[in-house]
Amino acid sequence: MGACLSRNNKSSTNNNMRELLLYKGEFLGADLRAMFNNPVYSDIIITCKDGGVVYGSKLLLAARSDVFARLILSNEDNNNRNNNNNNSNNNSNNSNSNSNSNSNSNRESRTTFSSNDNHITFTEFSSSTLLIILEYLYMGDIMIESLTLNNVVEAYLGAEYFLLSGLEEIIITFLDNALKCSADNNLAAKLLTQASEYMLPSSDDIFFRTLHNSLVVTPLETIEYHNLTAEGLSFILSPTNMDTTYEEFVTPEYGVFRYIVLWAAHHCNNSNLVVSYFEPLLPPSDHAEHLDANEIEQLRKSHEKNRKKSKSKEIKDTIMVLLNPLLPFVDFKLIHPSVLANIIEPLDIIVPNDMLNEAFKYQAQLPAGSGPGRNRGTIAAKPENLRFQWSQQAHGKQCVLLENDVAIKSNTRKYEWARASLPIRGHEIYEWDIYIEETCKHLWIGVCTERRDKVNYSSYLGGSNYGWVLGSNGLLYHNNQLNQTYSKGYGVKFGKGDRVTVHLNMGSRSLAYSINGIRHGEAWNALPAELYPAVSLKKPAKVRIEMHKKPIIIDNSRYMMPQLPHTSNLSDMSHSSHLPHKSNLSDLSHSSNLSHSSNLPHSSNLPHPIHTSHISHKSHTPHTSHSPHIPHIPHTSHSHTPHTPHRPQSPQGPQLQHRPQSPHRSQSPNSPHRPKSPHSNIRINTSIISPVVSPINTPINTPRPRPTSQVTTE
Repeated sequence: MGACLSRNNKSSTNNNMRELLLYKGEFLGADLRAMFNNPVYSDIIITCKDGGVVYGSKLLLAARSDVFARLILSNEDNNNRNNNNNNSNNNSNNSNSNSNSNSNSNRESRTTFSSNDNHITFTEFSSSTLLIILEYLYMGDIMIESLTLNNVVEAYLGAEYFLLSGLEEIIITFLDNALKCSADNNLAAKLLTQASEYMLPSSDDIFFRTLHNSLVVTPLETIEYHNLTAEGLSFILSPTNMDTTYEEFVTPEYGVFRYIVLWAAHHCNNSNLVVSYFEPLLPPSDHAEHLDANEIEQLRKSHEKNRKKSKSKEIKDTIMVLLNPLLPFVDFKLIHPSVLANIIEPLDIIVPNDMLNEAFKYQAQLPAGSGPGRNRGTIAAKPENLRFQWSQQAHGKQCVLLENDVAIKSNTRKYEWARASLPIRGHEIYEWDIYIEETCKHLWIGVCTERRDKVNYSSYLGGSNYGWVLGSNGLLYHNNQLNQTYSKGYGVKFGKGDRVTVHLNMGSRSLAYSINGIRHGEAWNALPAELYPAVSLKKPAKVRIEMHKKPIIIDNSRYMMPQLPHTSNLSDMSHSSHLPHKSNLSDLSHSSNLSHSSNLPHSSNLPHPIHTSHISHKSHTPHTSHSPHIPHIPHTSHSHTPHTPHRPQSPQGPQLQHRPQSPHRSQSPNSPHRPKSPHSNIRINTSIISPVVSPINTPINTPRPRPTSQVTTE
């Protein structure tokens, strides 16, 4: 990418310029790249808000951008009018006074132009952003390294300002890929906050919609409170901003309520006091519905203790200022009645009584055994959007989460286990990888469920009724019982450096494993409707959870030579009364009708086709002198064997017909026994096959050429 010329990078820029000038006149793209941000080929200087300087060509910028055209051409018109006025005033007696007044008034009317006509000042954008804009205007594309997460927001604003829809698409593609590849759950929140400083978040804008689609599949509890503003949080929670209402929102309704309360507490002036007041009263969402009697009693005592504090009312009044605009985004009807009664209602004035009464009434009118028709967090994210991370609460005490919660290790010699942060529900196929960086005596990989179960994370997961695991010893365990289907072992043993893939089919409620890319049979079935990825490990084991990366399969069938017709129909395509000899079929590679035949393999290396339709499954036809390797095929003359029905020719497309051999395609005198091939009229045009393009230093928006081939008939 071009850079602002300065003393520090002037020498390196000159070296790159010399390399580009070597190809001057050969490639238009290279010439434009040499002109980009080069003062030699520029007649205008652009100063940015950070003091950086960018060079450009007036005519090129005006031709490529309507915004630059209005800025540059209107300034030229003003200069022409000023010159005419100055010339006319010089002919009058008051020429000096008139010219001074016109010059001063004209300078005052120009806001973005300095006194120098070849100088523009932009106070809205930095030099890195203007370089991206000019690179796109010069080249029609930008290099991969031009965009970063630090300048993507301002670059998009610049593309909008200069009305460059093509550049907007490039930036959105970069943003979408960066969000999907990043393990940082706070990235989208940070970008949303940064973009909100320039414009109001709206689902009508594709930049904000891309951020929203990433945030709704991210558990709110994993986003740090200071990374979201009130506008950003309202934008995430508003159902009007969702492409598919509630379907992708992975945080349950109580989790939304808990997050906005603690978010408001962290944004109060005396945040430490407010957070310490509310945090003990709001258990995590994955535990809120499973409180036992002792925990409920402990919550009740905590509420009584807080009511006796002198600053209790002051704390609640402080937080309500920030909380009132956000409470309407929480649908309390979708929260479990036990959570409403034991956790939310004792908070007193935090939630208005009319909201709670409406929620209790709705829950009471539901048929027995049924729940709300919709709920945030009830339907997990789609497989391609699911973020795999270990839960910050659901793991053993000696387990340590690392690298944005995607890696976990154990610091104890006793077995503990951990699960992922998001549940898996629905009817689709979910796949994830467990990469083993360090192993222990027996490492266990699988799934677990926690619905209505009291779990013990400081235990061996395979010994419980809520765990289904495969051990590194090749054994399958559930509820401390060995899976008898694979009593002698499932697949192969695995250890350090191996990758275990879990294939969970929620449609059939079954699970299978792949070890280092080799898939084995079904390990478990009849699984529950809600599951979590889980591992059970002990010191010194360390594992990493990742989204399963499926291999890219390239279909080369359309680039290959077409399959030869069946031997029983060869006679229909030739006037010859005999089929070609087997030894001569391989000579097709030397046919002069195949372009670039020198690139084809020698006939001795080609496989010899065996047509099994004429061979009995129980006995073989005796070999003849025609071929010691394949059965003899009877000669046919416009007849069909009873084993192969006649294949009617397609009414579409040109028919393959034999033509008399032209003089310039006569047989070589050195090969007098070469027969006329019935397929000699099939030609592969390899001249249109595009070369492979290296992705290195290739612009983002440059389409990769796809190799193609054509089969033509004479």
